[in-house]
Amino acid sequence: MNAATAPSIRLATPADLAGLVALESAAFADSWSAEQITGEIGEPYALVLVTPDRAGGFAAYAVFRHIAGEAELLRLAVVPASRRRGLARALVEAGLERLRRAGCAGCYLEVRTTNHSAITLYETLDFRRAGTRRGYYQAQDGREDALVYRLELGALP
Repeated sequence: MNAATAPSIRLATPADLAGLVALESAAFADSWSAEQITGEIGEPYALVLVTPDRAGGFAAYAVFRHIAGEAELLRLAVVPASRRRGLARALVEAGLERLRRAGCAGCYLEVRTTNHSAITLYETLDFRRAGTRRGYYQAQDGREDALVYRLELGALP
C-alpha cells in the first residue's frame, strides 16, 4: 500500500461509539458490547485506532493495551465488505509504531487456531508463536484453542 492508497487512521473518540458498535456486530458473531468499547476508548493505557469509511462509519479498527513496556493487541476488526484491502495490516502497523514510540518492547496477541488469514497476517508482520491457550475461545461446538503470538518491538531511539 503506497501513500496515495494508504487508509486514513486516527484515534477513536467517544463520539465514535455507535459506529464501532456497528462495526463489531458486522465483523464478529461474538461482538464486544458498547460498554466494552467505551471502556477501551476511555482507558489511559489503551490505544484504539479507527479507519473511517466513505459512508461516515468505520471500515476497521484495532484495540491495543500497553503498560510497563509490554503491549497486547486485543481486537482487530474489519467489516466483511472491506476485507482483503490491507486495512488490518495498516492498523496493526500504525499501532505497533505508536507502541514503539511509547517504549514498548513487545506486543502479544491471541488468535483462533482456525483464523488462517489472521495468522498469515501476523506471521508476515514477524509475530512469532509463543504458546497455546487451550479452550480460550467459545466456539459453536464447545471451545477453541488460541495461538499466542509475540512480536519483539524494540523501542525507537
